[in-house]
Amino acid sequence: MGLDRPAHVRYLSWIIGWPESEGTLFRTSDGGATWQRVGAGTITPITRTSFLSPKLGWAISERRIYSTEDGGTRWTRQLGTEHRLRAIAFVDEKIGLAVGEGGTIYRTAEGVPPKEQGVLCAGSTCEDEILSAWAQVESGTASALTGIAFVDSSHLWIAGEKGLVLRSTDGGVSWETVDTGVDATLLSVAFASADKGVVVGEGGTILVTSDGGRTWQQSDAGTSSRLNAVDFAGDAAVWAVGDGGTALHSRDGGVTWASRTIGTSLKSALRAVSFDGADGVVVGAEGTVLTTRDGGASWTRQEILEGREGTITGQQEPTARPLNDIAIHVGESGDVTAWAASDDTIWRWGVPGGDLGVSPRSGVSILSMIKRSLPNSAILAVFAFIVAVPTAVAAGVWMGIRPDTKLDRLVSQGSLLTISLPEFVTGVLLMLLFSSTLGWLPSSSIMLPGESVWSRPEVLVLPILTITGALFAYIMRMARANVMEVMESDYVRTAILKGLPMRRVVVRHVLPNAMLPTITVIANNVGWMFGGLIIVESVFAYPGVGRLLLTAIDTRDVRLLQSTALVIAAVYAFSNLTADLLYGVLNPRIRLA
Repeated sequence: MGLDRPAHVRYLSWIIGWPESEGTLFRTSDGGATWQRVGAGTITPITRTSFLSPKLGWAISERRIYSTEDGGTRWTRQLGTEHRLRAIAFVDEKIGLAVGEGGTIYRTAEGVPPKEQGVLCAGSTCEDEILSAWAQVESGTASALTGIAFVDSSHLWIAGEKGLVLRSTDGGVSWETVDTGVDATLLSVAFASADKGVVVGEGGTILVTSDGGRTWQQSDAGTSSRLNAVDFAGDAAVWAVGDGGTALHSRDGGVTWASRTIGTSLKSALRAVSFDGADGVVVGAEGTVLTTRDGGASWTRQEILEGREGTITGQQEPTARPLNDIAIHVGESGDVTAWAASDDTIWRWGVPGGDLGVSPRSGVSILSMIKRSLPNSAILAVFAFIVAVPTAVAAGVWMGIRPDTKLDRLVSQGSLLTISLPEFVTGVLLMLLFSSTLGWLPSSSIMLPGESVWSRPEVLVLPILTITGALFAYIMRMARANVMEVMESDYVRTAILKGLPMRRVVVRHVLPNAMLPTITVIANNVGWMFGGLIIVESVFAYPGVGRLLLTAIDTRDVRLLQSTALVIAAVYAFSNLTADLLYGVLNPRIRLA
């Protein structure tokens, strides 16, 4: 939840802004002609993917493993780890590996576990995390692991830092460390069969094996550029891509290489290459996408279109996101499905940019949660204001100019009783009377997701009555006291002695002066109607800002808590500013020059 950071850092990041890694996954079902953004907001940031079919796939994101069964639209968290993961690969629907820093290897033989295994929950909040069968395997090294290659369920290899290659012949249960003779970081590994494979890495490093990875020979690529990815397009055809638009092609399994220009001349880094038979895709920085249908003999430049901030609604532009991974699958009918993954560091402006962050508990935008709850609270506050304020002011003025009458004593004592009762007591009493005894009104304001309060207006009555009772009594007593004080002033007595009608005296002389302190009380109560609604909304299960604040407290959701508190504070500030402006309207002596 980010609570491991100092409080002042969290607060300043929320107020000013913070750099954040944003993950995106794009999918195409027509070979790259059109791309669709999928899984938005589910995985942040996505780094690597592995797909076995147009629907079944896996992904890693920072320190988590996810799975999907609908092609990437929805993702289910399978595993959380303290180690940062760098690569993931599956050979079939069951066996897969995820590797990362510190020699970390996680292995599964179940793929997507049955849902009956349940979810992990913390308190009242479920993280929707499957109790999967991922288990950590001893790798025999502490170096970071960067790439995985399968050829079948038994033979697989892992590349890593300092020229490290790990080899397994039992499906990843045990590993053998191979001395490659180089010290460069190896970034990608690919095998065409159980014997023939290629590894690429930093400084243009290319290693080739023909005996299943027992021994490796260095191949001269004629480049010193960092090579980021390699894949076989056939038994002997290999493609490697790297920084500066480097693209290398080999026809003899990686022994000799030739530099190729794919599409137009590129200078930006190419991050990943993936082939399924003769169909292949290359992706890179600045949103580069290149596709081929003939094993790389010809390449076509594609564009991933997405909506851009600041453009006309509905307008789309080619993405400039750096694409760092690609997965491709060719169906039996020849249909080509591909997934391009991106993670980019962007600057979130926080509150100045209207971004209140995402709730770490639910993964939902806090701004959207407040937008859903704020109108409901505003409905209660506005109706209570309309009912309570005019009637309370009128009653206070009436009692103030006719003090010590039987009606004045009765209303004053009744209002004192109303103020003394807490809101939850008043709400319970109203429920007992109008719901349990008379059966006129519902006792709860529970709404279905997406349902508007206007679809059931009867649920508003009891919460409004509860708020109105305390609000009416408090404003009425303040208005009464202020009117009585002004009625004793010299200028009011002079106006009465001059023979002015009492109505004119009250309207022209009493109200403008008596309303000044009353307006302050009204302004403070407007803020209370939002902040203090937490009790009323909790009693009636009403879906407003107050109940949202209570939920944030119960779940220890600090981001949601500080955001709802900011909204309530803003309402207080706005209501008091309005009161200050009304002072100048009612009393010309305090107007600004």
